[in-house]
Amino acid sequence: MARSAPVLHLNDFLPYRLNVVTQEVSQGLARLYADEFGISVPEWRVMAALGELGQGREMTARDIAQHSRMGKVMTSRAVAGLTARKFIARRMNREDKRESFLSLNERGHEIYAQIVPRALAYQARLVKGISKADSEALDRIIAHLLEKAEDCETLQRHSELLYA
Repeated sequence: MARSAPVLHLNDFLPYRLNVVTQEVSQGLARLYADEFGISVPEWRVMAALGELGQGREMTARDIAQHSRMGKVMTSRAVAGLTARKFIARRMNREDKRESFLSLNERGHEIYAQIVPRALAYQARLVKGISKADSEALDRIIAHLLEKAEDCETLQRHSELLYA
């Protein structure tokens, strides 16, 4: 007698559920800055990474990609868009001409300063009604899931090397 294959129910599958939550939250937040400022999600991540540093501080595109967990291509496109609209300043690295140091310019800081209170208010609406204990538990769960996802990625890369 043949054994039946396991069935995956999307609405019960954690990766799917996390993706749905991420998409809904991200799209809601994106409307805050896309409509008024014409900024995409990746562009906002670049601005947020640079804004987090404070005025006058710089990061490379590679640093931004790592910090925001975006791919190099997505980061590069976001940086190009923000540079073209004059939201960020670019200073070439004299020691490595392939690399630039990026920072929010005055205009970029003004927009960042307008978006941050709205983003924080959006976050507050999302977590309204969640107890402090549940919020702390959620933080621990997210940290755990990130750690386990990184472990899985490492194992997958290792097994691909073994069987390549």
